Amino acid sequence: MSALAGGLFVVIEVEPGVDPRAEFERAWENGARVVPLARSLPAAARASIVAQLGRVCCEPAAGVVLPTSGSGGTPRLVDLSIDAMRASAELGARVIPFGEGDVWHSSLAPSHVGGMMILMRARFLGGAVRFGAQPRAWRDLEGSTHVSLVAAQLARLLEDEAPVPSSLRAVMLGGGPSPQTLRDAAIARGVPLFATYGLTETSSQVATGALAHGDAATLAGAPLPGVSIAVDAVTGEILVDGPTLARGEFAGDALVPLARPFATRDAGFLDERGRLHVVGRLDAMFISGGKNIHPEEIERALCALPFVRAACVVGVPDAKWGMRPVAFVDLAAAPRGRSIRESLFETLERHLVPDAIHAMPADEAARMKPSRAALSARLASGERFDAL
Repeated sequence: MSALAGGLFVVIEVEPGVDPRAEFERAWENGARVVPLARSLPAAARASIVAQLGRVCCEPAAGVVLPTSGSGGTPRLVDLSIDAMRASAELGARVIPFGEGDVWHSSLAPSHVGGMMILMRARFLGGAVRFGAQPRAWRDLEGSTHVSLVAAQLARLLEDEAPVPSSLRAVMLGGGPSPQTLRDAAIARGVPLFATYGLTETSSQVATGALAHGDAATLAGAPLPGVSIAVDAVTGEILVDGPTLARGEFAGDALVPLARPFATRDAGFLDERGRLHVVGRLDAMFISGGKNIHPEEIERALCALPFVRAACVVGVPDAKWGMRPVAFVDLAAAPRGRSIRESLFETLERHLVPDAIHAMPADEAARMKPSRAALSARLASGERFDAL
């Protein structure tokens, strides 16, 4: 633990499976903002964040500062108030109840908003947090009532033929695209599955809903009570407002309030029932031969293949088309018969099928969610990958 800018900020190292709440509470009692940094964060990145906060001049206010880069790029420092996080916990509980007697399995470090909000739900709603490693078999979740997962984690759990624990009442599926086949397979196994969509700037979830068999892969759910979601008629960008929004973002030596409504840089639409569907990141979209390509659409198609656990698609420069998609894939089993590209031609338009498909590097496969920015940089540097 170290204090910055006269005690305005308290940097606390965090890691998955370790409870940091006592240190957080001590900082908040002194009116400081907690800055939870992953113990694994590279020294250069840590130094950059610490240097920026050391220059900040603002009023003392208890809260949390979370570095976020969205789908990639240089981290931005988002300032979340205690009130915003409490609102997120309380509004979210109207859709997924959580309280005394419940146990949320946490394998997410609170250096990310998903991990932080598990702690805040317990703080404001009661209930317990079970700190542990990423669940790799259903037995790892025995006794837990709630868990937050990304698609790759859920895919790995479904490889386990053991029964789904009867204690589970809510499995929150977030963190980006997840294919309809994965969702349907989980529901068929009796998994109490909820889709969720949110951002660091909104204290995590802003749309959540129970999933039924056959629901579209883009479905995130209805807006939380008290949260406003609109979609820009021209760009398709999702706009969010409500009590869960961050105070602002630190830029230079000042706190810059968020514009309201907050422009998420995600593209989506509201269906006839008022539920939000998320198509993909506007920042990740690229144009190939005059056609818009959302990498998330290709990732969903890849993950719908029975032998694919996770996928990440990036755009690379192309002399003829401007940009073309290239995919990285984490295989759960070896493909049989047709190649991956041949399988994709059955579900995707020709211009969406990646020109190349590589094996996901081990370090990226081990992450909760592969980094599109990191994989793009590695390709650009000339790094070689195994072809699939």
